[in-house]
Order: sequence, then structure tokens, then C-alpha cells
Amino acid sequence: MPSMAPLSSGNKNGDGNGNVPGRGNGVPFGGHWGPPESTSATPSAANEAVGKRKATTLLPQTRVTKRQALLNQRRALPIASVESELVNHVKKNETLVVIGETGSGKTTQLPQFLHSAGFCKGGMMVAITQPRRVAAITVATRVAEEMGVEVGQEVGYSIRFEDCTSPSTQLKYMTDGMLLREALLDPLLSRYSLVVIDEAHERTIHTDVLFGLLKGVQKRRQAASTATKSSKKKAATTGVALKDLQNLLTTSKTPLEKKNSALKLVVMSATLDTKGFCEYFNGAEAVYVQGRQFPVEIFYTFTPEADYLDAALLTTFQIHLEEIPGDILLFLTGQEEIESMERLLKERASHLSPKVPKLLVVPIYAALPSEQQMRVFQPAPDGTRKVILATNIAETSLTIPGIRYVIDPGLVKARAYNPRTGVESLEVVPVSKAQARQRSGRAGRERPGKCFRLYTEDLYRKLEDSTVPEIKRCNLANVVLQLKAFGIDDVLGFDFMDKPSRIAIVKSLEHLYSLGALTDEGKQC
Repeated sequence: MPSMAPLSSGNKNGDGNGNVPGRGNGVPFGGHWGPPESTSATPSAANEAVGKRKATTLLPQTRVTKRQALLNQRRALPIASVESELVNHVKKNETLVVIGETGSGKTTQLPQFLHSAGFCKGGMMVAITQPRRVAAITVATRVAEEMGVEVGQEVGYSIRFEDCTSPSTQLKYMTDGMLLREALLDPLLSRYSLVVIDEAHERTIHTDVLFGLLKGVQKRRQAASTATKSSKKKAATTGVALKDLQNLLTTSKTPLEKKNSALKLVVMSATLDTKGFCEYFNGAEAVYVQGRQFPVEIFYTFTPEADYLDAALLTTFQIHLEEIPGDILLFLTGQEEIESMERLLKERASHLSPKVPKLLVVPIYAALPSEQQMRVFQPAPDGTRKVILATNIAETSLTIPGIRYVIDPGLVKARAYNPRTGVESLEVVPVSKAQARQRSGRAGRERPGKCFRLYTEDLYRKLEDSTVPEIKRCNLANVVLQLKAFGIDDVLGFDFMDKPSRIAIVKSLEHLYSLGALTDEGKQC
């Protein structure tokens, strides 16, 4: 049975993400937990305080419409107070890096600010990429609701095998892979005035390829814009072909000057290597948006757990039997673990006393169909506690309502590749400190919460600060083919933010050539 470590005197201020270390009082993990070190308020007092805070923001529901309630919620978000400053920064900069803390509202609000500021005029669109399907769907749905429109009209989304957009769509949420596909058909991304790369810190393969491609698109669009302005000026001065130029500007579905206008880029995340991104994007400006995070009490085990799945199972039921109401988010490494844990939880829950509230177990992982993934956002019935079993899909992007408790075994399944042997695999590895902070932060989105880390505090200190980008730990054959499809022959010279090893690229080229996918000249067959 796991047991909790006492509060370390060297970590009284938490981990820098609104998280406060827990105090075990020397009792077993299944005993009563001590009060948060940083606050004297009881849970009920804390909830009352939260209620008062909300009461000052929202008018009584009986006196306002749902639209007005949503508007009030938007105004209460930290990012609302800096709307004009953010828009001005976007207008002044070709590329802007936005660091928005958890709960700032950046994902839902910034695109709406840009829409109001005129970035969608003249038939142009704003693209917002997400690393995961479920995030693209849920955020688009929320933004459409806030704008009072139907999903698929002014606000839409595009994911693999599902396109919910229309000719009237102006804000388009999509996975990063879908934007790459669009770039194959339209290399200049001429329909978009601005692209927002959200959750950039995840550094997926698609995101890293997008970074390099978008830098190239920006240069070509800027050059085209300069050439168009020069041609208009010359035509206006000499009178040569002015009529033809005017016809082009008025008859084109997307105006010529819009097609050739500069492409703006916004890179945003809750956790980001600001210096690295600013340097990569040629000295881009970075702005910081304060978040809204409630305190999260962190608990560690005294000793490493021999069986983290058993420890997670025990911790789930200890929370259910001893803690006040609130849903539980349990992080696991993959589908197999989730399905196994789901069976165990349901089997054990069936033997609980009828007086104990029911447990509703809801899984979420990448391979789960979208309609089933959406179940995590549905509130549990009265008298029921929801337990969400999730992979790292729930670390960022998603705001799952009702979460008060997080159980973190500290592990994640990650891709690994040895270019010398050509062997690629999925390995269970420790999370980074950044991932651990993101996980614990899920418990503090709506109210004060608790995070139970099933590893020692000493182990946490030894974790890597951030995750190695996926581009540096996977087989690059697909990346090479993508770049070849974009007409980029010099793959070794491609502008990656973090360049993969030369041997990894060369081995991928050799492998593709042996399969007949590349010609002797390195062209795509």
C-alpha cells in the first residue's frame, strides 16, 4: 500500500505551477491527509470562497440568457483584460509568441479577438492548430457557442476523416496534420491571413515540420506582397495594364492583394521555451498572459512503488471512500492499461456498500472514436463520482469539468528510435517535470484540488525539465516523404527548430531508396 511522504522543508512553495506539496503527517496513505501547508482554509471554506468569486462575476441565471452568461464568463478570464494589447502585438509582429498560463483562456479567446479585429475580412480565415482531435472538436464547439453560431458555419473544425466547415467558416480549428495536408494542395496557404499554433510545447513531428514550412511560407508571402504593391504602384504611375489589374482584384474569389498579403503566425502554449522559440523565429516578440489556477496540494510516496497500477487502484478507492466529492483523473500509459484498469475498477466497485456513491469509469485515449472521447465532458449523474482513465492526451488542451483529484504514476509511453539498427519502439519512460506540472494542474482548473504522485519527491527532482522533441526520437521516413512531397529536396538543410541527427536522416533516405520510394537523384517516385 502506498504511503505519503512528509512535507519537505525545501519545497514549501510548491513546484511553480500553483501546486503546494502535501503533508502526510506520518500516517499511511489510506489515512487522513493533513491540511494544505499554504492555506488554513478548510475545503468547504475554499469552495465557499470560489462560490463568492463566481457570484461577483455572473449575474443570477434566472435574469440572464445563456449567451449573456457565456459573455460574463469570457469577461472573467484573465486574457480579456489584455485583448487590445494582444491584438496590437499581433498587428505589429509577423510572428508572436504567446505564453499563456493554465486557465488564461488563450485557446478560446485569442482567435475571437483576432476575428473581431478584422483578420477574417475579405474572405480570409484564421487557422488554429491543435495536436489532438478531441481538442480541435471541443474548442471549436465552445467558441461557436460563445459566438452564438452553429459549429461548421463561422467556426468549424477539420480532423482526419471529418470536416465540419463550410464556405462561411472564418475560424478553423484543426489538427496540425490537417494543416500540413492543406499545404500540399495550397503551398502558400493563401486562404489564411494568420495561423495559430496552439500547445506548441508538445513538439509533435507535425508541429515541428509546420514550423519550418510556415517560416518558408511567410517569406514567400512577404515577397509576393511586396511584388504586388510594386506592380500596383507602377501600374498606377504609368497607366499600363491598370484595367487588367483592377479586374484581377475584383473578380478573384480571394482578392489578389489578400492572396499575396503577409502571413502572420502566433505560437502559443502554457509551457514554452520562450528563448528557443524567439530565436528560431528570427527574434520574435514574446508576450505573457497570466492564468487562473487554484492551489493544488501535491502528495508523494515515501518509497518507489513496486506496482504502480496496484498503487493507482488503491489510491482511486481511497479517494473515493475518504475524500469530498469531485471527479478523479488517473493518468496511464496506453490503451491496454486503461482497459485493464477499467475492468478492475468496475469489478471492485461492484462490491462496495450500497451507501457508497457509485463510480462512473470513463476512458479516453487517442485511438478511441471521437464520439466516445466526448463522454469525458459529460457530468456524472447525481450521487456518482466520475473516474477518467487517460493517457497524456489529457495533459493539455482539454479542460475536463469537475476534476478535483489527479493520480499521476509519473510514466508515459513515448516513441524511441535507434537509427543505427533501424529499430523503432514504444517505451514506457518517466515524465518530464513540465509534464508532471501539467498533470497536477488539471486538478486546479475550477477549484482547489489534490494531486497524488505515485513516486518520491526525490525522483521528481531528478526528472528531465522538458520532453525531448518527437522529431529527435523517431523514424524520419514519413517526415522525409512529406518534405519531398512539398518539393524540398535538401532534407538535411531543412530549417528544423531542433535538427535530428544527420545519421537519422541519412538512414531514412537510404531506407526509402531501398523501398523504391525515391529515385537515384533523391526525388519522390
